[in-house]
Amino acid sequence: MDRTKTAPLGNSVPPEAGTDGGKRVRSGSQAKLSSVFLWVLLAAALFRLVTSVTSKKDAGAGGLVHWVSPTAAAAAARASNKPVLYDFTAEWCGPCHVLDSDGWTDSKVAAIVDASYVPARVVDRMREEGTNPPWLDELQRRYRVEAFPTLVVAAPDGREIAIAQGYAGKQKLLAFLQSSATAPPRTDNPAPAPR
Repeated sequence: MDRTKTAPLGNSVPPEAGTDGGKRVRSGSQAKLSSVFLWVLLAAALFRLVTSVTSKKDAGAGGLVHWVSPTAAAAAARASNKPVLYDFTAEWCGPCHVLDSDGWTDSKVAAIVDASYVPARVVDRMREEGTNPPWLDELQRRYRVEAFPTLVVAAPDGREIAIAQGYAGKQKLLAFLQSSATAPPRTDNPAPAPR
């Protein structure tokens, strides 16, 4: 006769659902929920990464400079008696993006611009939309903008002080900004004040 003790059937307790002899195991629905949760977390992390990169790209467009709208620049220049620094740029322009990421994000450049100028970004939309607003066409005509980027420094009354086409590096940008901050308006090309 076998003397192995076994518990009577009436006193045995079946293992709890989701356990294996007292050890917790995942049931099918819990495993599915965990994998769904993992995918949601992964998607959220990817979304955050993408929005972080694009917001840095957008922030880089203005850099550290405190830009004003081109239509408000003339009035702000007259009120502060500072020259306007127009940054003529375009989305498709490679050198413009280099200026944005290398020049306008530099703290020394931004400090000079914000202290000495009323900075205004003028974004050309001709290639993307086929037209520009009339005020933008007039501004480009007034300052003979033929390439991007073009930086124009204008007196509060609209007279041209200095123009720089292209981007030749941070040192040349600094030299241009420092020399034109206090330069008198040119007398050979008087421009009417923007309306």
